[in-house]
Amino acid sequence: MTRTRFRIAMVGCLFALLPGAARADEPDAEQLVRQADQYARDKKYDEAIESIRKAIKLAPSNDHYLMVASEIERRAGRFADGLRDAEAAIKINDKVGLYYALAAANAYHNEEPELALKYCRKVIEMGPEKAGGAAVVNDAKAYEDALVKKTYTITWNLDPSDPQHRKFIGDYIPVALPKDNLPYQSVTVQVKGAKSHRIVKGEVNDVLRVTPNGDKTFQVITKVTVQPVSYKAKLAKAGGSLPPTTRAFLGPGEGFDPGSPALKKIAAEVKGTDSVETVRNILRWLQKNVKYKEESSNITKLDFKTVEEIVERGHAECRGYTMLFVALCRAAGVPSRPVWGVAFLPKGFASHNWDEVYIAGVGWVPVDPQKVETFGWLPTNRVRVFMDLRKSDRSEENLPLLNLVFMNGEKLQYEQSR
Repeated sequence: MTRTRFRIAMVGCLFALLPGAARADEPDAEQLVRQADQYARDKKYDEAIESIRKAIKLAPSNDHYLMVASEIERRAGRFADGLRDAEAAIKINDKVGLYYALAAANAYHNEEPELALKYCRKVIEMGPEKAGGAAVVNDAKAYEDALVKKTYTITWNLDPSDPQHRKFIGDYIPVALPKDNLPYQSVTVQVKGAKSHRIVKGEVNDVLRVTPNGDKTFQVITKVTVQPVSYKAKLAKAGGSLPPTTRAFLGPGEGFDPGSPALKKIAAEVKGTDSVETVRNILRWLQKNVKYKEESSNITKLDFKTVEEIVERGHAECRGYTMLFVALCRAAGVPSRPVWGVAFLPKGFASHNWDEVYIAGVGWVPVDPQKVETFGWLPTNRVRVFMDLRKSDRSEENLPLLNLVFMNGEKLQYEQSR
C-alpha cells in the first residue's frame, strides 16, 4: 500500500528570513510573522493566516512575508490565496526560485495545470544555485512529472499452474485489466502465450477472459496512457438527479453498512447542501479524524471487520481510508465505490486504493480520500485497474482482481515514457 504526496522544500521555521528580506523599520511586522510561524507549527492555520495578513498590511512590499503567507496557505489548503501571494512575491522580486516553486505547488493544487507547469519549468530552468538548492528543483521536477501525459507499459507474467491461485469460470480465467476509456486514462492490451483471449469492457471494470495453454505462463502487456484531467469546472456546475444505475452504489458492502448508527451520525454532521459539498466535508472529516498507519502488507485482507473500528481507533491504511470514505458517502446519499490500482513512485511501484464518487451532472469522479485536493484531480502516477468491492467475504465480484494478484500479479514489470 502507498500514501503518495508532494512536498515543498520549504520546511521548518517559516521565519528563516532570506538575506535582506527584513527591514529595521518593521519590528511589529516581524513579530507578527514569528507569531504566524508558531501558529502554523501548531497547525492553527486560521490564526496563522490572520497574523501574516496583518504583517503584510504593515509591510506590503516585503516579498518574504508574501512567501510565508503563500506557504501557510498551501498547508491550509487555500491554494488560490497561496497562488495569489506567491505571484505577488514574484512581482516584487523575480529572482527567488522558492517563490516560483510555491506558485507551482499552489497552482497545481488549485487545478491550474498550464500555470503550474510554467512555474515548474521556471524553477528547473533557474537550476539549484539560483533556485535555492537542489531540493527546490527536485520538487519542481516532481510537480512537472505530474503535469505531463505519460505512458506506462505494464507486463504481468501470470501463472495458471497452481489451482489454489486461480479460478476458472467455465473454460476461461477472468483477469482484471486497467480500465479503458476514462477521461484521464486509455489502455491497449496484448496477450502472449495463451490459447485464446477476449476482452470484455464494462462501465465499471474491464476483464480479460483468458483460455490458457495448459499450465503454461502467459503474459498480459498493457500500455496505459494517463494525463492530468481536472473536473473542477464540471463540479462547479454539478446538479440534477441520480441515474437509477448509481443507486446500487448506495448500499452495504463487505465491512460496512451505511445505515449503521455510527456512520449515520457522522453523515449527518458532514452532509452539505449538495453532493460536491458533502464529499468535500467528508474528506475534511477524514483529514481531521483519521491518520495513516499501515498494519498489514497483505492487500487481499482487511485489518478491520467493520469501518466503525477505524472511526474508533483513528487510523487506517489506504484500503481502510477507501472503505470508510465509501461508507460515509453512501450514508450521506452519495454513490461511491472503491477502486484498486498501481501507484508508480520514484523508487518503484506500489499497490494503492482510492475511490470514485458519482456526482449528478458530472459522472464518476476519482478521489483519493487521504488527500482533500485530489477530488476530481487525480495524480498521473496512478493507474486505475479495478473496482475492488465484494458484497461479502464469500462473493466473487472481484474474482478477476484476485486472479491477477494471486497469479503473480504484484510482480509486474513496467516501463514509463512521455
